[in-house]
Parts: sequence; structure tokens; C-alpha cells
Amino acid sequence: MKQPLIFTERRLLPRLIDILLTLIAWAGFLWLIYIGMVKAIIDQPDMGPRPVASTINTLALYIIIAALYGGVLIIWARYNQYRFRTERRERRPELENDEVAESFQITPELVEELNKARVLTVHHNEHGGIKSVDIHHTNADGQ
Repeated sequence: MKQPLIFTERRLLPRLIDILLTLIAWAGFLWLIYIGMVKAIIDQPDMGPRPVASTINTLALYIIIAALYGGVLIIWARYNQYRFRTERRERRPELENDEVAESFQITPELVEELNKARVLTVHHNEHGGIKSVDIHHTNADGQ
């Protein structure tokens, strides 16, 4: 798939907020490392390897917890793949052209024309009704 199905607009303000929150999180992480390990080594140099070992033990615990969470998520995904491997829902009957035309308040001829088109643009009025339709005709190559 070359293009995503849903396009989201990324404005400058939300991106700046994301960047700011990321920088704050990294600053907090570095501050915790400084307080937990570096400051302990500077304040008590004769303490030995205890602050380093304690920090490594804490990081190992975090990695084990993250791996367990990841394993649970993978097991849950595999379970859902197994559970939903067959479609249990029945397909709803297709609407007839006159039902579609009545629903959208357009002519049945326009519905037939819309069904033939591969690419079209639908313009709506302020109440959500169809104002106009631009049908983009393509050549035999699909371009």
C-alpha cells in the first residue's frame, strides 16, 4: 500500500507539544540517573560499586517487566488471530440502486454513474446532503 487510508493533518503546535514533552521526559530520566547514580558516587566515593549495581538491578527489573508486558501483548495478539481467523458475521444484503438513491436523495441514474466511476469527489452542503459529484474518468490503463 503506497498511501495510508486515513490522512491526519500534523500542525506545528501539536508537533511542538510532542517535542517539548519528549524533551521533558528525557530530562527527567537523566535527572533520575544523576540523582541515583552519579550523585551517590560523587558524594560517597568510598561506597564502592553499590550505586552502580543498584542502578543496574533496577534497570534489569524494568527490562524484565517490559519483556513480560510485551510477551502478554504478543500472546493476546496471537489469541485474537486464532479466535477471529474465520468470519462469523453474515454479509448484509446489498442495497438496490433505488434504495441508495432514496437514502442520499439523488437520482437512480446518478447512482449507476457513481457505481461505474473508479474515482470521484463528493461535495456536501452544510446539512450533510450531497451538493455535487465530480466524476474523474480514467483511461484504459487506470490513469
